[in-house]
Amino acid sequence: MSDARALCEAHAYPVELGQLLDELARMARELLSPLEGLVLSPSVSTGDFLWRRESEGVRFLSDIDGFVFTDAPADAWIEFRQAVESLSRGRGGPLFAIDLSLNRSRQLTRLPETFQMVETGLAGFELEGEGLLERFPSRFDPKSSRQALLLNLWKPLASEEPEHWAQSVARLLLDIPLIASSELGVCRPGHRARADWFLSERPGRFGRSDLLCRAVETALEARRAPPGDPRALRAVLMPALAEFLMRVDEGEPLPREPDALLVERFGRWLPPRSLRRRLAELRTVLRRPSSPFVDLRWCLQRKEAVGAAALWGLLQSLAGGSAAEATAGWLAAYAREPRVDASAADFTSLGIAQYRRGFLELYPSRAG
Repeated sequence: MSDARALCEAHAYPVELGQLLDELARMARELLSPLEGLVLSPSVSTGDFLWRRESEGVRFLSDIDGFVFTDAPADAWIEFRQAVESLSRGRGGPLFAIDLSLNRSRQLTRLPETFQMVETGLAGFELEGEGLLERFPSRFDPKSSRQALLLNLWKPLASEEPEHWAQSVARLLLDIPLIASSELGVCRPGHRARADWFLSERPGRFGRSDLLCRAVETALEARRAPPGDPRALRAVLMPALAEFLMRVDEGEPLPREPDALLVERFGRWLPPRSLRRRLAELRTVLRRPSSPFVDLRWCLQRKEAVGAAALWGLLQSLAGGSAAEATAGWLAAYAREPRVDASAADFTSLGIAQYRRGFLELYPSRAG
């Protein structure tokens, strides 16, 4: 029995998942030599991977995340990515993807100190190679978790298709126990394990809220029986999100319309920008200059804070709020584009598209 199939047997995953992982490992060995290793991150490694058996066969509902460490030439990376895309095609639901971060082997000594990296080191799975998990960081910066949370506000806007929407919302609401754990300086691996801990221990400023506990229960039910009940998720999403974000820093309730104070508040949540990040943003401006004033202001702003304020406004607009005019301004600042017409009937769709363009310009590697 291969390591992949042993993992699937331990978590009662279908044989088809083991076959896919075996094929993934084979492709990595053959295409990415010399290969240091391939590590799978939670949720696959913690038993949280979602799947469903249907008349046509097994349908995968979660993504497969992981890290590849190799010194293979660049053209081999392209070939491997194409092979992975072909392998994943037609096998799953709207959230299924094989998302592997390809890295040079030397990156094992300089992995970022984030919750995800620590979680992988504690509970990841070595599909290829040995001793890699021991080299993952053992500490993390809680501000990196807050940064990831602000980016995850995108999830309810990613699709209107009911099953995709419900799964995305459930995943966002399960950030509540993740942030609760992170703020205590503790990494608890696995969505379900964190949710069970949160509901039983009701920790700190987040666990005291009955609303947040109800939201986590609703999200956990959706994870256990995907895709969950869209109506139940919709009922808790905005109230829980407003209270959750307020409790992150124990500040004032969030404004219904995004403003400069909200951007400043979100900016204080973020870790310092690395030199590499600053240079990447400068290259973005040089590739597509606008005007000196606009470009200078854009370089000085924290993009995640501006983008999160715009996302908050879009979520308010979808929920029937009146945040369109202010949201249009922050979207334009984020994407460095003209304002979307706030009075347009399809303002939300236009705003989502503009946010997406701005995001992909900042993070071109996330285009998939």
